[in-house]
Amino acid sequence: MNYLCIECSREFPVESAIFRCDCGGPLAVAGYSMFSRKALENRGSSIWRYREAFGLPEAVQPVSLGEGFSPVIKREIEGIPVRFKLDYLQPTGSFKDRGASVLVSLVKYLGIESLVEDSSGNAGASIAAYSASAGIRCKIFVPDYTPSGKLSQMKLLGAEVVRIKGTRQDTNDAVIEESKSSYYASHLWNPYFAMGAKSAAFEIWEQFEGRMGRMRRMNKMPSSVIVPVGSGGYLEGIYLGFKDLVEAGYMKSMPELIGVQAENCPAVHLAFTRGESISLESITATVAEGIAVSEPPRLQVVLKAIRESGGKTITVTEEEILDSLKMLFSMGIFVEPTSAVTLAGWFKLSHEEKTDTILMLTGIGLKETVKLEELFLR
Repeated sequence: MNYLCIECSREFPVESAIFRCDCGGPLAVAGYSMFSRKALENRGSSIWRYREAFGLPEAVQPVSLGEGFSPVIKREIEGIPVRFKLDYLQPTGSFKDRGASVLVSLVKYLGIESLVEDSSGNAGASIAAYSASAGIRCKIFVPDYTPSGKLSQMKLLGAEVVRIKGTRQDTNDAVIEESKSSYYASHLWNPYFAMGAKSAAFEIWEQFEGRMGRMRRMNKMPSSVIVPVGSGGYLEGIYLGFKDLVEAGYMKSMPELIGVQAENCPAVHLAFTRGESISLESITATVAEGIAVSEPPRLQVVLKAIRESGGKTITVTEEEILDSLKMLFSMGIFVEPTSAVTLAGWFKLSHEEKTDTILMLTGIGLKETVKLEELFLR
């Protein structure tokens, strides 16, 4: 297995303790294989049933907390059936466990004893949990505005938490400096985080195509998947997963990927609609702080994923996010505001587009109860 620089095509062995190329370009994982349908019949339900597709060296032992196979449920809105994948029902309460499990498994294989990461909350909690499971020390850099519930989760899981005043980008700048003397297990940069996120696409394929013997076929594959987008790693991973399935002949074509951003921080949307790279010098605060990324490091990769899937981007206002969040609560779905952007984006689709999609819900609401109380109960 090798890392391949997306910018200059230089290759590095995966044993290299790097998070990006010397030229500054993001890395991809090259030379991985694909699981067989037959093999899936005798494997458990965690993401590690798809191990071959993660591109890890064979000697890597999984660091797992049982992540994977989040349920899909159906509700009706405006007379239209709407399907949600409850990907917040993971060990630490967010989809980030998919990427953290794969990345920390690699870190442990490399014999690294301590790492650093930066996060607005969920990724930090996830890396903290899997580092604790692996016996690895971790230091998480967070923006000063990170919700207290997420800070407590990281600390209780044994992480050293460093709070940085300023923007989310200021936090990223601080950890880049720290990475000069420590391994940077970055969910923003490291391609193995996206490789773990591929498992969400594999699960959708199994859940809708009925490949698991004990599972009832739900229906035909959705024609589109709606995903919250900050840095875009989740969307990138889902794209890579569907791409693997198509290339293996398990699917005829992939769903369109629809990325939703907060109107207050639309870096990916602006780049997609204008056809050029965008770096936001300043952003307005958003309740969807989990996707408030002004300079997505893997931007070009994410844009390629959206375009090649035939998808698009959508922006939503703060009011639209909160209205959608209240609607989710009314359906018994308790998520954080960032998750609600998918439903807010769904409302902006045409009637035809609305009828055949699946919405990814990414983070549980329990970590943001203080904020949610302030928004809705006071």
